[in-house]
Amino acid sequence: MMIYLKSLNSGSGGMKDMEKSITLIGLPGCGKTTVGNLLSDKLKYEFVDMDFYIENKQQKSIIELFRNGEDYFRNIETETCKVLGEKSKTIISSGGGVIKKSINIEYLKKNSIVVFIDRPVENILGDIQVEKRPLLANGKEVYINYMMKDMIYIKNFVIIELKIQEAWTK
Repeated sequence: MMIYLKSLNSGSGGMKDMEKSITLIGLPGCGKTTVGNLLSDKLKYEFVDMDFYIENKQQKSIIELFRNGEDYFRNIETETCKVLGEKSKTIISSGGGVIKKSINIEYLKKNSIVVFIDRPVENILGDIQVEKRPLLANGKEVYINYMMKDMIYIKNFVIIELKIQEAWTK
């Protein structure tokens, strides 16, 4: 996997920025967890996968939570963003749908540099697993295309954008 920095709108945070967390956002299957683990190891930051965090706190799987409706899950996700947005020196791998509520990004930006992972859609569609992704059950192509609209909007809130290209072939 090769990662390219596409843009950076740097502020004048200096040392204060070194205490911030890094939140990874992007389409489901773009590599947030993979990149998050790599960054966590490299920076010696705590790593939090938002979906696993929610599952641990709620004592239910994401699929079970979705059985109560997407709005029910999104409200839990928003509360999670509020909590995780206060953390320092943490790599946060968000859920793919976290961008569906702009307040989530605002909570995460409080103490985090938000990074958008831009992986080619055709690569995501080629290897994404739908078993643990309730929103993909009705067709991953339809959902990914739907999410692309939100991603275009959310890029306005992102400080850093990463381009990812696979360094291997299938």
